[in-house]
Amino acid sequence: MRNNRVLIILAMVFVLLAVLVAIQSTQHPTVIIDGSTLAPTEPAVFKDFLPDNITAIRLRSPETGKTFLLARDSNGVWTAPESTGTLNPTEADNIARTMVLLPFNHTITLKEGEDKSTYGFTPEGILSIEIVLSNGVTHAVAVGFRTTTQDSYYALVDTRSELYLLDRAPVDYIISRLKSPPVS
Repeated sequence: MRNNRVLIILAMVFVLLAVLVAIQSTQHPTVIIDGSTLAPTEPAVFKDFLPDNITAIRLRSPETGKTFLLARDSNGVWTAPESTGTLNPTEADNIARTMVLLPFNHTITLKEGEDKSTYGFTPEGILSIEIVLSNGVTHAVAVGFRTTTQDSYYALVDTRSELYLLDRAPVDYIISRLKSPPVS
C-alpha cells in the first residue's frame, strides 16, 4: 500500500515536471543586449530562429538606396563585407537579437487588392530587412509608415497576408543602424 502511494506521488511529480518543460519550451527565448536580459512582452514576428541561426542580415532604404550588410564568416564572426572599417561586434549582435525579438502589437487583415500605399508601401516601404538563416530559410520584412499613434510601424512580413504593427523602438533602432552603420 505504501509503495502504491510512493508510485502515485512520483507519477504526479513526473507529470508536473513534464508540464513545466512543455510550458518552458513554448516560450520565446530571452535575449541579452548590452548586459540587460530582454524578453518580449508581446508576440515576436518570428519564432523559428535564434541570433546564432542568422548568417546574414541586409538592411536597405528603398527611398535612398542605402544598404548595410552583416554576414557571418566561416568562424561565425560578424563582418560587414560591403563596408570599409572595423565592425562593432556588439552592435552586430544587437541587430541580430533585435531580429529575434522583433515584437508586434497586433495584425490587420488586409482585403484582397487593398491599396497598401496608405500604410507607406509605394510599392516598397521606408525600410527593407532581409534575414538569411543557417538552414537556408530566408525572411523579409518591409516596413511602412508609422501608425497615427506614432508608437508602431506598419510592416509586411514574408508572404503573410496580414499587416503587422511593429513596436516603434526596435524599428527605430534598426533604421538608426542603417543610417549610421556600426563601422568605424
